[in-house]
Amino acid sequence: MSFLSVPFFLLVTIAVVAFQLSPPRFRAHVLLGASLGFYASYGPAYAVLLLLAATLGVHQAALAIERRESESAKLRLVTVSVTGLTVLLAAFKLASTLFPWAAANAAAEPGVLRVLVPLGLSYYLFKLIAYLLEVYWENLPAERSFVALALYAAFFPQVVSGPIQRPGEFFAQVQGFQRFDAASATQGLRRILFGLFKKIAIADRLATLVNAQHQNPGAYSSLELLLGAYLFALQLYADFSGVTDLAIGIGQLFGVKAPENFDLPFFSRNLQEYWRRWHMSLTSWLADYLFTPLRMALRDYGKLGLAFAVFVNMVAVGVWHGVAWTYLAFGVLHGVFLVVSVLTLKPRDAFFAKHPLLQRVRRVSGPLVTFQLVVLGLVIFRADSLGQAAQYLSRLIGWAEPGTIAATRLDFKLLTVSPKAIGTICMLGALMECVHWVQRRPALARRFVEAPAAYRWAFYYGVVVLTLAMSRLGEGNFIYAQF
Repeated sequence: MSFLSVPFFLLVTIAVVAFQLSPPRFRAHVLLGASLGFYASYGPAYAVLLLLAATLGVHQAALAIERRESESAKLRLVTVSVTGLTVLLAAFKLASTLFPWAAANAAAEPGVLRVLVPLGLSYYLFKLIAYLLEVYWENLPAERSFVALALYAAFFPQVVSGPIQRPGEFFAQVQGFQRFDAASATQGLRRILFGLFKKIAIADRLATLVNAQHQNPGAYSSLELLLGAYLFALQLYADFSGVTDLAIGIGQLFGVKAPENFDLPFFSRNLQEYWRRWHMSLTSWLADYLFTPLRMALRDYGKLGLAFAVFVNMVAVGVWHGVAWTYLAFGVLHGVFLVVSVLTLKPRDAFFAKHPLLQRVRRVSGPLVTFQLVVLGLVIFRADSLGQAAQYLSRLIGWAEPGTIAATRLDFKLLTVSPKAIGTICMLGALMECVHWVQRRPALARRFVEAPAAYRWAFYYGVVVLTLAMSRLGEGNFIYAQF
Protein backbone atom coordinates (compact mmCIF):
# COMPACT_ATOMS: atom_id res chain seq x y z
CA MET A 1 0.00 0.00 0.00
CA SER A 2 2.04 2.92 -1.28
CA PHE A 3 1.70 6.41 0.16
CA LEU A 4 0.62 7.46 -3.34
CA SER A 5 -2.12 4.84 -3.75
CA VAL A 6 -5.88 5.27 -3.49
CA PRO A 7 -6.15 2.54 -0.78
CA PHE A 8 -3.69 4.46 1.37
CA PHE A 9 -5.66 7.69 1.17
CA LEU A 10 -8.80 5.72 1.99
CA LEU A 11 -7.00 4.28 5.02
CA VAL A 12 -5.98 7.77 6.16
CA THR A 13 -9.53 9.08 5.71
CA ILE A 14 -11.08 6.19 7.63
CA ALA A 15 -8.44 6.44 10.37
CA VAL A 16 -8.98 10.20 10.79
CA VAL A 17 -12.77 9.79 11.04
CA ALA A 18 -12.49 6.85 13.47
CA PHE A 19 -9.87 8.72 15.50
CA GLN A 20 -12.03 11.82 15.89
CA LEU A 21 -15.18 9.86 16.73
CA SER A 22 -13.44 7.72 19.35
CA PRO A 23 -13.23 8.66 23.03
CA PRO A 24 -9.75 10.03 23.91
CA ARG A 25 -8.75 6.89 25.82
CA PHE A 26 -9.28 4.71 22.73
CA ARG A 27 -7.58 6.93 20.14
CA ALA A 28 -4.18 5.31 20.58
CA HIS A 29 -5.84 1.93 19.97
CA VAL A 30 -7.45 3.23 16.77
CA LEU A 31 -4.14 4.56 15.48
CA LEU A 32 -2.33 1.36 16.41
CA GLY A 33 -4.92 -0.70 14.54
CA ALA A 34 -4.54 1.51 11.45
CA SER A 35 -0.75 1.33 11.72
CA LEU A 36 -0.65 -2.46 11.97
CA GLY A 37 -3.14 -2.76 9.12
CA PHE A 38 -0.98 -0.54 6.95
CA TYR A 39 2.15 -2.45 7.92
CA ALA A 40 0.51 -5.82 7.20
CA SER A 41 -0.42 -4.64 3.70
CA TYR A 42 3.25 -4.37 2.80
CA GLY A 43 4.30 -7.95 3.39
CA PRO A 44 3.76 -11.30 5.09
CA ALA A 45 2.34 -11.68 8.58
CA TYR A 46 5.75 -12.42 10.08
CA ALA A 47 6.79 -8.79 9.56
CA VAL A 48 3.97 -7.61 11.85
CA LEU A 49 4.77 -10.36 14.34
CA LEU A 50 8.44 -9.33 14.32
CA LEU A 51 7.53 -5.71 15.01
CA LEU A 52 5.21 -6.66 17.87
CA ALA A 53 7.71 -9.17 19.32
CA ALA A 54 10.53 -6.60 19.28
CA THR A 55 8.26 -4.01 20.88
CA LEU A 56 7.08 -6.45 23.57
CA GLY A 57 10.66 -7.41 24.38
CA VAL A 58 11.68 -3.75 24.67
CA HIS A 59 8.58 -2.97 26.76
CA GLN A 60 9.48 -5.66 29.31
CA ALA A 61 13.19 -4.81 29.24
CA ALA A 62 12.52 -1.14 30.01
CA LEU A 63 10.27 -2.03 32.94
CA ALA A 64 12.95 -4.42 34.24
CA ILE A 65 15.65 -1.74 33.91
CA GLU A 66 13.53 0.68 35.90
CA ARG A 67 12.94 -1.89 38.65
CA ARG A 68 16.60 -2.80 39.08
CA GLU A 69 18.49 -1.00 41.82
CA SER A 70 21.94 -2.20 40.89
CA GLU A 71 23.66 -0.11 38.22
CA SER A 72 25.52 -3.14 36.93
CA ALA A 73 22.25 -5.06 36.51
CA LYS A 74 20.72 -2.14 34.60
CA LEU A 75 23.79 -1.95 32.38
CA ARG A 76 23.64 -5.68 31.61
CA LEU A 77 19.97 -5.45 30.70
CA VAL A 78 20.32 -2.46 28.41
CA THR A 79 23.47 -3.89 26.81
CA VAL A 80 21.82 -7.22 26.03
CA SER A 81 18.65 -5.52 24.75
CA VAL A 82 20.37 -2.97 22.52
CA THR A 83 22.79 -5.61 21.22
CA GLY A 84 19.88 -7.89 20.39
CA LEU A 85 18.08 -5.17 18.41
CA THR A 86 21.30 -4.23 16.60
CA VAL A 87 22.03 -7.87 15.70
CA LEU A 88 18.46 -8.24 14.45
CA LEU A 89 18.86 -5.24 12.17
CA ALA A 90 22.28 -6.38 10.96
CA ALA A 91 21.01 -9.90 10.26
CA PHE A 92 18.20 -8.71 8.00
CA LYS A 93 20.45 -6.19 6.26
CA LEU A 94 23.05 -8.90 5.69
CA ALA A 95 20.42 -11.31 4.39
CA SER A 96 19.56 -8.95 1.56
CA THR A 97 23.24 -8.96 0.56
CA LEU A 98 23.72 -12.73 0.81
CA PHE A 99 20.64 -13.35 -1.33
CA PRO A 100 21.14 -11.02 -4.32
CA TRP A 101 18.39 -12.78 -6.27
CA ALA A 102 15.89 -11.09 -3.99
CA ALA A 103 17.32 -7.64 -4.67
CA ALA A 104 17.48 -8.39 -8.41
CA ASN A 105 13.77 -9.17 -8.47
CA ALA A 106 12.76 -6.29 -6.22
CA ALA A 107 11.72 -4.05 -9.12
CA ALA A 108 9.50 -6.70 -10.69
CA GLU A 109 8.33 -8.24 -7.43
CA PRO A 110 8.46 -5.63 -4.67
CA GLY A 111 7.25 -8.12 -2.08
CA VAL A 112 10.32 -10.34 -2.50
CA LEU A 113 12.79 -7.90 -0.99
CA ARG A 114 10.45 -7.20 1.92
CA VAL A 115 10.51 -10.90 2.82
CA LEU A 116 14.18 -10.36 3.67
CA VAL A 117 14.07 -6.81 5.01
CA PRO A 118 10.71 -5.88 6.57
CA LEU A 119 9.38 -2.43 5.82
CA GLY A 120 10.86 0.31 7.99
CA LEU A 121 12.97 -2.08 10.06
CA SER A 122 15.78 0.46 10.52
CA TYR A 123 13.37 3.16 11.61
CA TYR A 124 11.38 1.32 14.24
CA LEU A 125 14.42 -0.48 15.69
CA PHE A 126 16.23 2.86 16.05
CA LYS A 127 13.17 4.21 17.83
CA LEU A 128 13.14 1.26 20.25
CA ILE A 129 16.88 1.57 20.91
CA ALA A 130 16.43 5.28 21.67
CA TYR A 131 13.61 4.45 24.08
CA LEU A 132 15.70 1.87 25.95
CA LEU A 133 18.66 4.22 26.30
CA GLU A 134 16.50 7.11 27.48
CA VAL A 135 14.98 4.85 30.17
CA TYR A 136 18.44 3.59 31.18
CA TRP A 137 19.78 7.16 31.42
CA GLU A 138 16.67 8.04 33.49
CA ASN A 139 15.65 10.74 31.05
CA LEU A 140 12.31 9.01 30.56
CA PRO A 141 10.16 6.77 32.75
CA ALA A 142 9.41 3.33 31.39
CA GLU A 143 6.13 3.37 29.48
CA ARG A 144 3.52 1.20 31.22
CA SER A 145 1.19 1.05 28.24
CA PHE A 146 2.22 -1.48 25.62
CA VAL A 147 -0.25 0.15 23.21
CA ALA A 148 1.54 3.50 23.50
CA LEU A 149 4.96 1.94 22.92
CA ALA A 150 3.70 -0.18 20.01
CA LEU A 151 2.11 2.90 18.45
CA TYR A 152 5.40 4.78 18.84
CA ALA A 153 7.24 2.03 16.95
CA ALA A 154 4.59 1.37 14.29
CA PHE A 155 2.99 4.80 13.74
CA PHE A 156 2.16 4.41 10.07
CA PRO A 157 3.07 7.87 8.69
CA GLN A 158 6.61 7.44 10.05
CA VAL A 159 7.26 3.71 9.65
CA VAL A 160 8.20 3.83 5.95
CA SER A 161 10.88 6.53 5.89
CA GLY A 162 10.80 8.30 9.24
CA PRO A 163 11.34 10.84 10.64
CA ILE A 164 12.81 9.07 13.68
CA GLN A 165 10.87 10.74 16.46
CA ARG A 166 12.17 10.77 20.02
CA PRO A 167 10.10 8.74 22.49
CA GLY A 168 9.50 11.51 25.02
CA GLU A 169 8.05 13.83 22.38
CA PHE A 170 5.74 11.14 21.04
CA PHE A 171 4.44 9.85 24.38
CA ALA A 172 3.63 13.37 25.54
CA GLN A 173 1.44 13.85 22.48
CA VAL A 174 -0.24 10.44 22.75
CA GLN A 175 -1.18 11.13 26.35
CA GLY A 176 -2.65 14.48 25.39
CA PHE A 177 -4.75 13.53 22.34
CA GLN A 178 -7.31 16.27 21.91
CA ARG A 179 -10.38 16.88 19.79
CA PHE A 180 -10.08 17.98 16.20
CA ASP A 181 -7.63 20.85 15.76
CA ALA A 182 -8.59 22.73 12.60
CA ALA A 183 -5.35 24.73 12.47
CA SER A 184 -3.18 21.62 12.81
CA ALA A 185 -5.25 19.76 10.21
CA THR A 186 -4.96 22.66 7.77
CA GLN A 187 -1.19 22.73 8.21
CA GLY A 188 -1.13 18.99 7.70
CA LEU A 189 -3.11 19.13 4.47
CA ARG A 190 -0.87 21.89 3.15
CA ARG A 191 2.20 19.80 4.01
CA ILE A 192 0.70 16.78 2.25
CA LEU A 193 0.11 18.86 -0.88
CA PHE A 194 3.70 20.08 -0.89
CA GLY A 195 4.96 16.53 -0.38
CA LEU A 196 2.95 15.22 -3.32
CA PHE A 197 4.25 18.04 -5.49
CA LYS A 198 7.87 17.30 -4.60
CA LYS A 199 7.49 13.58 -5.26
CA ILE A 200 5.34 13.62 -8.40
CA ALA A 201 6.29 16.86 -10.12
CA ILE A 202 10.02 16.82 -9.29
CA ALA A 203 11.40 13.46 -8.14
CA ASP A 204 9.48 11.21 -10.53
CA ARG A 205 10.08 13.71 -13.32
CA LEU A 206 13.83 13.22 -12.95
CA ALA A 207 13.81 9.48 -12.23
CA THR A 208 13.78 8.20 -15.82
CA LEU A 209 16.78 10.25 -16.89
CA VAL A 210 18.75 9.66 -13.71
CA ASN A 211 18.09 5.91 -13.68
CA ALA A 212 19.10 5.51 -17.31
CA GLN A 213 22.38 7.39 -16.87
CA HIS A 214 23.42 5.60 -13.70
CA GLN A 215 22.55 2.16 -15.05
CA ASN A 216 24.50 2.63 -18.28
CA PRO A 217 27.02 5.47 -17.88
CA GLY A 218 28.99 4.26 -20.88
CA ALA A 219 26.23 5.43 -23.22
CA TYR A 220 26.46 9.10 -22.20
CA SER A 221 28.90 11.94 -22.58
CA SER A 222 30.76 13.54 -19.68
CA LEU A 223 28.52 16.59 -19.78
CA GLU A 224 25.39 14.46 -19.69
CA LEU A 225 26.73 12.45 -16.75
CA LEU A 226 27.56 15.68 -14.93
CA LEU A 227 23.98 16.80 -15.41
CA GLY A 228 22.77 13.39 -14.23
CA ALA A 229 24.84 13.62 -11.05
CA TYR A 230 23.38 17.02 -10.18
CA LEU A 231 19.85 15.90 -11.06
CA PHE A 232 20.11 12.84 -8.81
CA ALA A 233 20.94 15.10 -5.87
CA LEU A 234 17.81 17.10 -6.68
CA GLN A 235 15.75 13.94 -7.21
CA LEU A 236 16.83 12.41 -3.91
CA TYR A 237 16.13 15.65 -2.05
CA ALA A 238 12.69 16.03 -3.62
CA ASP A 239 11.83 12.37 -3.06
CA PHE A 240 13.00 12.15 0.53
CA SER A 241 11.76 15.56 1.67
CA GLY A 242 8.50 14.78 -0.14
CA VAL A 243 7.85 11.60 1.84
CA THR A 244 8.86 13.48 5.00
CA ASP A 245 6.26 16.15 4.22
CA LEU A 246 3.64 13.42 3.79
CA ALA A 247 4.62 11.80 7.09
CA ILE A 248 4.57 15.09 9.00
CA GLY A 249 1.35 16.25 7.33
CA ILE A 250 -0.53 13.00 7.95
CA GLY A 251 0.69 12.96 11.54
CA GLN A 252 -0.73 16.46 12.05
CA LEU A 253 -4.17 15.17 11.06
CA PHE A 254 -4.01 13.14 14.27
CA GLY A 255 -2.45 15.92 16.32
CA VAL A 256 1.05 14.37 16.24
CA LYS A 257 3.85 16.83 15.51
CA ALA A 258 6.90 15.08 14.07
CA PRO A 259 10.46 16.45 13.90
CA GLU A 260 11.75 18.09 10.75
CA ASN A 261 14.19 16.16 8.58
CA PHE A 262 15.61 18.88 6.31
CA ASP A 263 16.68 22.49 6.65
CA LEU A 264 17.82 23.71 3.21
CA PRO A 265 20.82 21.32 3.20
CA PHE A 266 22.18 22.36 -0.21
CA PHE A 267 22.86 25.85 1.18
CA SER A 268 25.21 24.49 3.85
CA ARG A 269 28.55 26.27 4.19
CA ASN A 270 30.49 23.12 5.09
CA LEU A 271 29.94 19.38 5.49
CA GLN A 272 29.37 19.55 9.25
CA GLU A 273 26.52 21.93 8.62
CA TYR A 274 25.23 19.79 5.74
CA TRP A 275 24.89 16.74 7.97
CA ARG A 276 23.13 18.83 10.59
CA ARG A 277 20.57 19.84 7.95
CA TRP A 278 20.14 16.61 5.94
CA HIS A 279 18.16 13.66 7.35
CA MET A 280 18.26 15.50 10.66
CA SER A 281 16.35 12.91 12.66
CA LEU A 282 18.91 10.21 11.77
CA THR A 283 22.03 12.34 12.19
CA SER A 284 20.82 13.76 15.51
CA TRP A 285 19.98 10.19 16.64
CA LEU A 286 23.51 9.03 15.80
CA ALA A 287 24.97 12.15 17.42
CA ASP A 288 23.18 11.45 20.70
CA TYR A 289 23.43 7.67 20.88
CA LEU A 290 26.68 6.89 19.03
CA PHE A 291 28.93 9.90 18.46
CA THR A 292 28.59 11.59 21.87
CA PRO A 293 29.14 8.42 23.98
CA LEU A 294 32.07 7.43 21.75
CA ARG A 295 33.53 10.95 21.89
CA MET A 296 33.27 10.99 25.68
CA ALA A 297 34.96 7.59 25.89
CA LEU A 298 37.83 8.87 23.71
CA ARG A 299 38.12 12.40 25.13
CA ASP A 300 41.56 11.67 26.59
CA TYR A 301 42.90 11.12 23.08
CA GLY A 302 42.24 14.70 21.99
CA LYS A 303 41.95 15.36 18.27
CA LEU A 304 42.72 11.75 17.41
CA GLY A 305 39.75 10.61 19.49
CA LEU A 306 37.54 13.27 17.88
CA ALA A 307 38.62 12.19 14.40
CA PHE A 308 37.93 8.54 15.18
CA ALA A 309 34.47 9.29 16.61
CA VAL A 310 33.57 11.42 13.57
CA PHE A 311 34.79 8.73 11.17
CA VAL A 312 32.91 5.90 12.91
CA ASN A 313 29.74 8.00 12.99
CA MET A 314 29.87 8.59 9.24
CA VAL A 315 30.62 4.93 8.48
CA ALA A 316 27.52 4.11 10.55
CA VAL A 317 25.52 6.54 8.40
CA GLY A 318 26.73 4.68 5.32
CA VAL A 319 26.06 1.10 6.43
CA TRP A 320 22.72 2.09 7.96
CA HIS A 321 21.49 2.24 4.36
CA GLY A 322 22.50 -1.36 3.73
CA VAL A 323 25.29 -3.92 3.77
CA ALA A 324 26.89 -3.01 0.43
CA TRP A 325 30.31 -1.81 -0.66
CA THR A 326 28.81 1.33 -2.18
CA TYR A 327 27.19 2.38 1.10
CA LEU A 328 30.38 1.59 3.01
CA ALA A 329 32.42 3.63 0.52
CA PHE A 330 29.90 6.48 0.80
CA GLY A 331 30.28 6.48 4.58
CA VAL A 332 34.08 6.24 4.43
CA LEU A 333 34.30 9.07 1.90
CA HIS A 334 32.16 11.38 4.04
CA GLY A 335 34.07 10.24 7.11
CA VAL A 336 37.34 11.38 5.54
CA PHE A 337 35.76 14.62 4.33
CA LEU A 338 34.35 15.38 7.77
CA VAL A 339 37.52 14.52 9.67
CA VAL A 340 39.49 16.93 7.47
CA SER A 341 36.78 19.57 7.76
CA VAL A 342 36.42 19.28 11.54
CA LEU A 343 40.16 19.35 12.21
CA THR A 344 40.77 22.34 9.96
CA LEU A 345 37.65 24.40 10.74
CA LYS A 346 39.14 26.55 13.51
CA PRO A 347 42.30 27.46 11.54
CA ARG A 348 40.17 28.24 8.50
CA ASP A 349 37.84 30.42 10.55
CA ALA A 350 40.81 32.27 12.05
CA PHE A 351 42.33 32.85 8.62
CA PHE A 352 39.14 34.19 7.06
CA ALA A 353 38.47 36.38 10.10
CA LYS A 354 41.68 38.26 9.24
CA HIS A 355 40.65 38.71 5.59
CA PRO A 356 37.15 40.25 5.36
CA LEU A 357 37.12 40.22 1.55
CA LEU A 358 37.88 36.51 1.40
CA GLN A 359 35.28 35.96 4.11
CA ARG A 360 32.64 37.45 1.81
CA VAL A 361 33.84 35.21 -1.02
CA ARG A 362 33.68 32.25 1.35
CA ARG A 363 29.99 32.83 1.99
CA VAL A 364 29.36 32.04 -1.67
CA SER A 365 32.12 29.53 -2.34
CA GLY A 366 31.45 27.51 0.84
CA PRO A 367 28.00 26.23 -0.23
CA LEU A 368 29.21 25.68 -3.80
CA VAL A 369 32.19 23.57 -2.76
CA THR A 370 30.11 21.66 -0.20
CA PHE A 371 27.50 20.85 -2.82
CA GLN A 372 30.16 19.44 -5.19
CA LEU A 373 31.40 17.13 -2.44
CA VAL A 374 27.85 16.02 -1.69
CA VAL A 375 27.17 15.26 -5.38
CA LEU A 376 30.42 13.28 -5.60
CA GLY A 377 29.35 11.11 -2.68
CA LEU A 378 25.88 10.60 -4.13
CA VAL A 379 27.33 9.16 -7.35
CA ILE A 380 28.77 6.34 -5.23
CA PHE A 381 25.60 6.14 -3.13
CA ARG A 382 23.42 5.71 -6.24
CA ALA A 383 25.60 3.13 -7.99
CA ASP A 384 24.72 -0.57 -7.95
CA SER A 385 28.37 -1.50 -7.45
CA LEU A 386 31.76 0.11 -6.92
CA GLY A 387 32.66 -0.83 -10.50
CA GLN A 388 29.65 1.07 -11.81
CA ALA A 389 30.53 4.05 -9.62
CA ALA A 390 34.12 3.99 -10.90
CA GLN A 391 32.89 3.87 -14.50
CA TYR A 392 30.54 6.80 -13.90
CA LEU A 393 33.23 8.90 -12.23
CA SER A 394 35.92 8.05 -14.80
CA ARG A 395 33.69 9.13 -17.68
CA LEU A 396 32.46 12.12 -15.69
CA ILE A 397 35.91 13.61 -15.17
CA GLY A 398 37.31 12.52 -18.53
CA TRP A 399 35.51 15.10 -20.67
CA ALA A 400 36.75 13.07 -23.63
CA GLU A 401 33.45 11.98 -25.09
CA PRO A 402 31.80 14.15 -27.72
CA GLY A 403 28.14 14.96 -27.39
CA THR A 404 25.82 17.52 -25.94
CA ILE A 405 22.87 17.47 -23.63
CA ALA A 406 20.54 17.98 -26.56
CA ALA A 407 21.82 14.74 -28.15
CA THR A 408 20.08 12.68 -25.47
CA ARG A 409 16.47 12.26 -26.53
CA LEU A 410 14.79 10.26 -23.81
CA ASP A 411 11.08 10.66 -24.33
CA PHE A 412 9.36 11.83 -21.15
CA LYS A 413 6.04 12.36 -23.00
CA LEU A 414 5.82 15.84 -21.50
CA LEU A 415 9.53 16.47 -21.17
CA THR A 416 12.64 15.65 -23.21
CA VAL A 417 16.21 16.28 -22.23
CA SER A 418 16.87 19.52 -24.05
CA PRO A 419 17.75 23.09 -23.10
CA LYS A 420 14.03 23.78 -22.70
CA ALA A 421 13.69 20.71 -20.50
CA ILE A 422 16.60 21.83 -18.35
CA GLY A 423 14.87 25.18 -17.91
CA THR A 424 11.70 23.37 -16.84
CA ILE A 425 13.65 21.27 -14.34
CA CYS A 426 15.37 24.36 -12.92
CA MET A 427 12.04 26.16 -12.62
CA LEU A 428 10.41 23.25 -10.79
CA GLY A 429 13.47 22.83 -8.59
CA ALA A 430 13.43 26.53 -7.73
CA LEU A 431 9.73 26.33 -6.90
CA MET A 432 10.36 23.30 -4.69
CA GLU A 433 13.15 25.15 -2.90
CA CYS A 434 10.87 28.17 -2.37
CA VAL A 435 8.24 25.87 -0.86
CA HIS A 436 10.82 24.35 1.46
CA TRP A 437 12.20 27.80 2.36
CA VAL A 438 8.74 28.94 3.40
CA GLN A 439 8.26 25.72 5.41
CA ARG A 440 11.47 26.19 7.36
CA ARG A 441 11.19 29.94 8.01
CA PRO A 442 8.39 30.74 10.49
CA ALA A 443 8.18 34.43 9.49
CA LEU A 444 7.72 33.55 5.82
CA ALA A 445 5.25 30.79 6.66
CA ARG A 446 3.22 33.24 8.75
CA ARG A 447 3.14 35.74 5.89
CA PHE A 448 1.94 33.04 3.54
CA VAL A 449 -0.82 31.92 5.91
CA GLU A 450 -1.90 35.53 6.51
CA ALA A 451 -2.02 36.37 2.79
CA PRO A 452 -5.48 36.97 1.25
CA ALA A 453 -7.39 33.73 0.76
CA ALA A 454 -7.68 34.32 -2.99
CA TYR A 455 -3.88 34.33 -3.39
CA ARG A 456 -3.42 31.25 -1.23
CA TRP A 457 -6.07 29.25 -3.04
CA ALA A 458 -4.73 30.32 -6.40
CA PHE A 459 -1.34 28.98 -5.32
CA TYR A 460 -2.87 25.72 -4.03
CA TYR A 461 -4.84 25.31 -7.23
CA GLY A 462 -1.71 25.84 -9.32
CA VAL A 463 0.23 23.24 -7.33
CA VAL A 464 -2.63 20.73 -7.60
CA VAL A 465 -2.97 21.23 -11.36
CA LEU A 466 0.79 20.94 -11.89
CA THR A 467 0.96 17.79 -9.76
CA LEU A 468 -1.99 16.14 -11.50
CA ALA A 469 -0.61 17.04 -14.92
CA MET A 470 2.57 15.15 -14.14
CA SER A 471 1.06 12.30 -12.12
CA ARG A 472 1.00 9.97 -15.10
CA LEU A 473 4.77 9.77 -14.76
CA GLY A 474 4.76 8.91 -11.07
CA GLU A 475 6.70 5.80 -9.98
CA GLY A 476 4.91 5.42 -6.66
CA ASN A 477 7.91 4.13 -4.68
CA PHE A 478 9.99 6.35 -2.42
CA ILE A 479 13.76 5.89 -2.51
CA TYR A 480 14.21 5.78 1.26
CA ALA A 481 11.45 3.19 1.76
CA GLN A 482 14.06 0.49 0.96
CA PHE A 483 16.17 1.48 3.97
